[in-house]
Amino acid sequence: MFFGITIYAMTIGQMVPVEFVDWHHRHLFYDFILWGLPIVVLLTLIWTLKTLNTRKTNILIGIFTSIVAGAMGIASIYLMFIFGFGAWINEEMMYENKDNPGVKINRQLWDNGALGYGRKRTVKLTPFFIFWNLVEQVDTEDIDKENWILVKKEGNIKFP
Repeated sequence: MFFGITIYAMTIGQMVPVEFVDWHHRHLFYDFILWGLPIVVLLTLIWTLKTLNTRKTNILIGIFTSIVAGAMGIASIYLMFIFGFGAWINEEMMYENKDNPGVKINRQLWDNGALGYGRKRTVKLTPFFIFWNLVEQVDTEDIDKENWILVKKEGNIKFP
């Protein structure tokens, strides 16, 4: 199950327009995956080794799984730089929906941590359960202004 969640999160999950509401939760999720992957591979090794197998089979399983665990450890460090450090940060909260104040249009920046800020986007964030938002890129020139209240609030980036 852990492998399935990991593969989904690192592949198809990157294209699904659902994101964590709080970037701290996003970082915890990816840290759990990245640090847990080598551990799960080693636990699989322990579970796979059986007294019913021949000694040679157990040695081959041990060598193969140890190599895979080492590769996963190295891959985790690489993936940490791709998934673990960046997050979309609200630069400005632009609009709030009149009918549902939880639905907002925000301007966001990609925060690369110590490497600064990257891409920009303007998105409509619709709450989805408690921890996620459905994300849809929008052009503020094309929205129906009668359904939205202009709020123009400072986002997560605080300017002095």
